[in-house]
Amino acid sequence: MSNRGAFALRLGAVVVTCALLLTACGGGGGDQGSGGPFTLGYTGTLSGSFASYAQQMQQGVNLAVEELNRQGGIGGQKIEVEVADDEGQPENGPVIARQFCGNDSIRAVLGYSFSSVALAAVQPYSQCRLPVVAAAVTSTELSGASPYFFRTVLTDAVQGKQMGTYAVDTLGFERIATLYQVDDYGEGVSQAFNEAVEAAGGEILSNQGYQLETTNFSTQLNKIKCQNPDAIFIGGFYPEASKIAQQARELEMNQQMLGTDGSLSPQLTELGGDAVNGMILYGMFYPGASTTPEAKKFVTAFEKKYDEAPSSWAALAYDAVYAVKHAVEQSGGSSREDIKSGLEKVNFKGVTGDIQFNSDGDRVADVVFLTVENGQFKLAEEQIR
Repeated sequence: MSNRGAFALRLGAVVVTCALLLTACGGGGGDQGSGGPFTLGYTGTLSGSFASYAQQMQQGVNLAVEELNRQGGIGGQKIEVEVADDEGQPENGPVIARQFCGNDSIRAVLGYSFSSVALAAVQPYSQCRLPVVAAAVTSTELSGASPYFFRTVLTDAVQGKQMGTYAVDTLGFERIATLYQVDDYGEGVSQAFNEAVEAAGGEILSNQGYQLETTNFSTQLNKIKCQNPDAIFIGGFYPEASKIAQQARELEMNQQMLGTDGSLSPQLTELGGDAVNGMILYGMFYPGASTTPEAKKFVTAFEKKYDEAPSSWAALAYDAVYAVKHAVEQSGGSSREDIKSGLEKVNFKGVTGDIQFNSDGDRVADVVFLTVENGQFKLAEEQIR
């Protein structure tokens, strides 16, 4: 998921609430010493068509905070969470950032559904030296954008490249058509995918864009049908990906559908039905492939709390909370500057794998490939070779 702010949700005031996990909210004062609350800011697109990403991340944050509070919190301080709905609007990014900056008890910020919102907020966070550990924004423009910005998710360039190489070298597809949503996310991930396909010896037959909230893809699909590719790559989110799959099947197109982490949502199967069965996507976490003790513990706890399996977004946000905890332990202090310094040095096993940040604040790891089977996401039989 990357620049998910190219679309327009409704205009309106930023909705900010104080969501406490175990104790009452202490307000906007406090300090960064041992006496005040340890508050985490959380922001994402919690309303509108793409709210599921932020809602799933929030589930991971809440679970991690509850666990840590049972153990005494972070640095001996109970954790509170202040929540803000950015509505997917880039102009709300700086507004929320300044609000978080002004609350001295907030030590770090989590979340972010759309890169455009995160990019708009980078400067205020840098000015007030408030670290951010994002879980779902993948734009390469955020790499090195601020010494206070980190993320547990991989960039568009890395994910698109890995999918392109996988499509040719592992799945054996030689002729591929690409459809992508016209924004930084769709363009970035599709460009990386196309370049990797060609570098691996494959051919991109066509590369067509579409706007978010498009409902009719007949023009693009009829062109692709004439080209008869081995596979179709959809660089976009689940609302459009589900419609593309349905309309392709209606045209009796049986090509393999390939998707991104932006489509890795239960809503893909709810909207797409049988048409998305067999689609192959990538992400950074899959409950059925959770073989490490950390991942198994997380899945068990998540299912107990929410009565459902966790998504990649929940897992990445859960790891972001623990990254803050490890940063405090690494630096020996709990101020904003201590946490920023600690994040530069963290190296621990999270539920999504090893968590370590490079000099640009980016994480280095491999994606996991999944497929849809009978309406459920399953681990693909073949992974990266």
